[in-house]
Amino acid sequence: MSTLQALERMNILEAQKRAGFTNAEEFIGDLVRNNDFLRLCTMLESSDGMFHKYLEATRLGKGSFGKVNGPVGIIASQSDLKSIPVHIFEGDSPIDERLFTSGTAAQKLKIRQSEDAANLEGFVQSWLDGLLYGDSSNPEDGFVGLSAMRATPDNKTTWDAGGSGSDCTSLWLFEFGANGFNLRYPSGSRPGITSEDRGRHYVAAPTGSGNFWAFVTHMQILAGVQVKRAGALQRLGSIETSGSSNLFDPEIFIKMKNQLPKMGQNAVAFGNRTIHGQVETAAYNKSNASYSLMDIQGFGPVTMITGIPLMAMEAISDTEAAI
Repeated sequence: MSTLQALERMNILEAQKRAGFTNAEEFIGDLVRNNDFLRLCTMLESSDGMFHKYLEATRLGKGSFGKVNGPVGIIASQSDLKSIPVHIFEGDSPIDERLFTSGTAAQKLKIRQSEDAANLEGFVQSWLDGLLYGDSSNPEDGFVGLSAMRATPDNKTTWDAGGSGSDCTSLWLFEFGANGFNLRYPSGSRPGITSEDRGRHYVAAPTGSGNFWAFVTHMQILAGVQVKRAGALQRLGSIETSGSSNLFDPEIFIKMKNQLPKMGQNAVAFGNRTIHGQVETAAYNKSNASYSLMDIQGFGPVTMITGIPLMAMEAISDTEAAI
């Protein structure tokens, strides 16, 4: 699969080719990676701007049997106040204004739209990569990715499929919702991805020294990761991506499903193309009842694992180290 080179800027020859731009999907082609996660993940407002504070019960109150003229027990529970930050992920897409010195207004618009489309796709790809593999040792903002949250097998939230080496992948199981896994955005802002035309600016040249005038599009994602119940985020790691017997044991997935807070309600599994290939092959094996295919409106035929849909998330790597 091709990758976007973030530091390469459009030149005149490239701009001439972009004048024939028709639509983003056709233009981006094999750069496109499925973003089912963004379509399905619950996004909710934060409680305090760039932070979301919430109570988590640590002890539930208890009642007691009573009798006439006897005492009534006192019910008391206990909770902890927790806080998660809303992380800022952003970037600018500058286009040198000198690329627009010729051509019709429609051609100029196509040139800019094509560059913004490619940059936006790359922007989302890199955010998903960071969401999965962000490392708290990174000096940028200390963001902890999902893989770091689920790095050690415990048979409650993190599971080992038995693979070894550095050619492994993972299957992720989420239970979305306010009481499960969700993303928090600041109140008053827009959820999801924002793309804003910032107009004409004098920006630093990517090579050499000095500045140039460019039209800038600013892209931003504001999201804090909340796992309200630990079991709402499950990882099955160490899945072999090569070999003749690389399909993970469906019994492990059944155990994962039963660790979800609601045991599968609002649950969605995510895997890359390797996982989809393994599971879909098994789904066509009629002797294996763990896997099946179902038509879901808006998604078409979807592979199911023990009744839970498996969706696409190509940011999941095929070269993970075994956990």
